[in-house]
Amino acid sequence: MSMSNGLKLFWPSHVCTPYFRRRNGYIVGWQTNPGTACVAAILPDIELNTLQHILSEFCDPGEYPEFACISKVCKVPPRILGALVNEPNNTSLIRRLAGRDSHTYPWMTITLDDGYVPVPISIYYHNKAFDVSTFEILFYRQPNPKRLQFFALDPLVLDISQKPPQDMADPDQKKEITMKNVDKILAWGDQMTGRAHLESYNVLSVLVQINSSYYLEKGIHKILDERRRENMSNLRKWILVLQKFFLDCLEWLVLRPFEWIARAFKKPALAPFRYLLFTCLFAGEVTLYLLNLRFPKFLLNAVALKDLSTAGQQVDLRLQQLHFWPYHYSMLQKRNWANTAETRAYYISFYNSMWLVANDIIIGLAIGSFLTANRYIMSYLLHKMLHEYTVESLQSMMLWFLESPAGLKLNHELGSFLSELFLWLIRLWTACMQAIKPYTPQIIHLIGLSGIFGVSMVISLLSDLLAFMTLHVYCFYMVAARIFNWQLITLYSLFNLFRGKKRNMLRNRIDACDYDLDQLLLGTCLFTLLTFLFPTILIYYITFAVGRVGVIFLQAIMETLLAFFNHFPLFAIMLRIKDPDRLPGGLEFSIFESDYFLKKHHRLWYFFRKLKAWGTLGAGHASSSTRQRHRKRSSSSRGRHQQKTVRFNIPSRPNQEAVDSRNGTYLWMWNSPIPFGAIFFQCLLLWRRLSAHYFSIYYFKCFLYGEPIKPVPKLQYSMLPEKRISLAVEWERFKENLFQTKKKTQ
Repeated sequence: MSMSNGLKLFWPSHVCTPYFRRRNGYIVGWQTNPGTACVAAILPDIELNTLQHILSEFCDPGEYPEFACISKVCKVPPRILGALVNEPNNTSLIRRLAGRDSHTYPWMTITLDDGYVPVPISIYYHNKAFDVSTFEILFYRQPNPKRLQFFALDPLVLDISQKPPQDMADPDQKKEITMKNVDKILAWGDQMTGRAHLESYNVLSVLVQINSSYYLEKGIHKILDERRRENMSNLRKWILVLQKFFLDCLEWLVLRPFEWIARAFKKPALAPFRYLLFTCLFAGEVTLYLLNLRFPKFLLNAVALKDLSTAGQQVDLRLQQLHFWPYHYSMLQKRNWANTAETRAYYISFYNSMWLVANDIIIGLAIGSFLTANRYIMSYLLHKMLHEYTVESLQSMMLWFLESPAGLKLNHELGSFLSELFLWLIRLWTACMQAIKPYTPQIIHLIGLSGIFGVSMVISLLSDLLAFMTLHVYCFYMVAARIFNWQLITLYSLFNLFRGKKRNMLRNRIDACDYDLDQLLLGTCLFTLLTFLFPTILIYYITFAVGRVGVIFLQAIMETLLAFFNHFPLFAIMLRIKDPDRLPGGLEFSIFESDYFLKKHHRLWYFFRKLKAWGTLGAGHASSSTRQRHRKRSSSSRGRHQQKTVRFNIPSRPNQEAVDSRNGTYLWMWNSPIPFGAIFFQCLLLWRRLSAHYFSIYYFKCFLYGEPIKPVPKLQYSMLPEKRISLAVEWERFKENLFQTKKKTQ
């Protein structure tokens, strides 16, 4: 193997500090192949044999089982990759730190230059030293798994449903495209250095190693701390023993009495709570069963009871969530943490639903208190608006149709009959509303009290109240639509008879037919009569259809608000704002600036340097011209532009030569923010359902042919299981996760 092809290192940014610049240490990580390595930690002030023994214990499942899974997840065990030296020209130091490990594995020697940037010096392999002519270093910020941070190639999929999305039907092809794009980005350094890319590595394996680097570093430090305690002096041991004795006494005197009291009252206190919780779950199960009962097929077309009311749909949703949460919580506790993306998706989904319900109740209490306090005013405004737009407007339209509306000549007899019929129905409905009007404040008061169940319940009840208050508009529309549809069907049949044709129902086509003279005359007369009556029916149908569409539009707004409160990704948005690394949207690579770590660790020095530069720019003679000022600014801008490629030399040890890092390529590897389309996937799914319903050809045909316009589809929660778990199984799981006491491991 030749080392002249270059070296690729994934380097954590938290080790590029003045502390590691002044010390010698060993580099620990994973060797993916002889030319590619992932660095996890740098351990200074430790012997090589001690570190090797610690790594052997670290990978042993018997000694530290909590860290033994790292080797299985990362495919290869961690090892010592090389040494970090502070004197790159000291050959004896490099050989002393190399030890025997270079006979088996490649041994890297790396130093930090004056800008705290790692620079590979040489690689030892089979007792041969290879100079690193070209190299690539990709910096990454070490993710903290305790804060649910991780790197990922693909955006995090927040949909935990079992059905795969349609755009991910071929994951192998998507993965192949992603890997090709990553290879193109990582080959940027090869193009800059003018050499061919001969070796490849598994980027997914490297990302798993990066995600496990935190546990590897903390685990090694934990073992080192335990060994230091064992090797410390007797005085220090006695001090620790006294500290432990003092803490134990404090615990026995303060904390243990409360623990004993809690244990004594635990069983008596939890027993009623268990029975109460089981009673609530049983009542919820019975309610769900009743809501999902269907009518007979001859009655309401076998519709379920919950589909008759928006409030029934909302109650069904909340009860299903109540039954799903224990199962969801148990899945979150038993989730394999090696599967990082799936675990985070379950975590975000669970807490997002909890946050939504909590905010729903808080907003519901506020709106409910407003409705209860202003129930009389709201009742007056409700009846006033409904009477103005659903009674008076319809009455004026019916009276207008008795004349010549917009200059149209309608059939007077048919128009009078329909207008008188609808006016009588309007007067009948007005009398019913007058009887209900005294009870409207109490109804609004009950709707306000339902705010304790959330604002979604308030909106659902308001939607049902709107549907009840506009029931006459729905009846008028159904009557006009049925008459209009019958007339269209009759005109279509008579038009075929007029042409001498007939529809063949068996073959579903139009065939020629020989009619008798009497049939043709009667069909022609009926066709002429219905044709002249058609404009009158059309005017009435359009009027009530527009009113029905207006009511459906208001219900659609309420359904959209319900979808907003039930599906808004509040928790995911907060995570993206607070910590975007918890919601990775893929990898992003950027050019590394050579003075990045200098600016980070020497901010005060840079601040005074900027002040000095501003003072230099501000100083000058009053008689200097605008051209000279422009020349100074252009020269200073050129200096700042060159600053990106020049190393700053901070005073260091004497007789130490500067390290040249111009042969290497330095890149930043970031987690790109997750796209908003992946966060609002539920909202986009619901919008597709709404748009497919209202902007479809079927909806237009229903309006055109007089078919009944279906209302807004019920927007159900998309992450609920298709089959609900039985109450017995759910209770056993709930007891196992919440009420069983955990056994203490000795």
